[in-house]
Amino acid sequence: MDTQNGSPTVSLEAVDEKVSRVLAASRVVQTSQSLTAQVAKVTRASSLYRWLTKEPDPKVVVIDLRETHTVGPFVRLLDRLVPHVERAWNESSLKRATARTGALVRDVPVKVASVLLLVVLSVQTLQSLPAIQSGSVTTVGTFTLAWLLALVGLRVDWTLAELAESRAGRLLRALLEPPEPPNED
Repeated sequence: MDTQNGSPTVSLEAVDEKVSRVLAASRVVQTSQSLTAQVAKVTRASSLYRWLTKEPDPKVVVIDLRETHTVGPFVRLLDRLVPHVERAWNESSLKRATARTGALVRDVPVKVASVLLLVVLSVQTLQSLPAIQSGSVTTVGTFTLAWLLALVGLRVDWTLAELAESRAGRLLRALLEPPEPPNED
């Protein structure tokens, strides 16, 4: 094909190339790809995923619970109810609120935790007023430290991905990750 003839194919290829370059340089696309890769990595590393994707043992007998007299009616009932519940869930305000809350927690988890801590501290401070008024140094110091931490947390705007990649996030992940299952060889 001649690139100087201005054919629609050449124009479309040029537009496609420019769009590809813009998307490759896009921070939003890079962040979403990074987040997707991180979720996939965590999912594949989970014990549940490994258990669900493990090759079946040929010595294991599989029983279809739908055919049993004890569990079968419950499974059939669930099969009938799930589409209705799913449709109701997809149209619900609770689903939208949950999605917005999840996005907020992913965007500013420290601020969300700080706001929750401030609410709990407000209630707890009111309940502990007699101990605070008596001048208990331990109580006053504990509440002061908690209030300061919560207020400082309102200024932190790290995302969940940034927290996960921080040194403390990697250490916490290493501490909480389940150990590798023993090799059965």
